[in-house]
This record gives sequence, C-alpha cells and structure tokens, in this order.
Amino acid sequence: MEKSEGPRDVKDVIDAERSRGSKRRPIDREAERKLRTLAKNVLKAIQDNDARAFSEELRRAGVRENSPEWNRAWKAFYDASK
Repeated sequence: MEKSEGPRDVKDVIDAERSRGSKRRPIDREAERKLRTLAKNVLKAIQDNDARAFSEELRRAGVRENSPEWNRAWKAFYDASK
C-alpha cells in the first residue's frame, strides 16, 4: 500500500512558496515527481542488474533506441554492472 499523497502536496506548496520570486521559471511539480520516480526505477534496475527493466525505463523516459543518449545510458549501465 502506498503512502498518502497529502503530506507530499503540502511539502510541494511550502517549497513553491519558499522559492517564489527567487527563480524566474515556474516550478513544475509533476515533472519533478516523474523525474524522481524515473531515477528511482533506473537505479533499482542497475542495482538488480536487470537489463529488461532498464530498457523499459529508458523507453518510458522517451529515449529512442540507438540514439546517442541510449548508447550513453547503456554504457553507464554496463560500467555500473561490473
């Protein structure tokens, strides 16, 4: 069972109010949350040495196969797997 999103939402509002005026661009909390989730899932795939899960996360992130980003990600995966 997952934790309630309530406390996270409150933290998001507090963080947004603190940074108000200090940055010129608006903060996209949903994009930040997706990025954190992606990073967590990719790290888990690397730690578990799960190439299939790693590929799925790259595709979910919008990285196209055989692109320079794809190749760099796989190089990092293999270097971390040694």
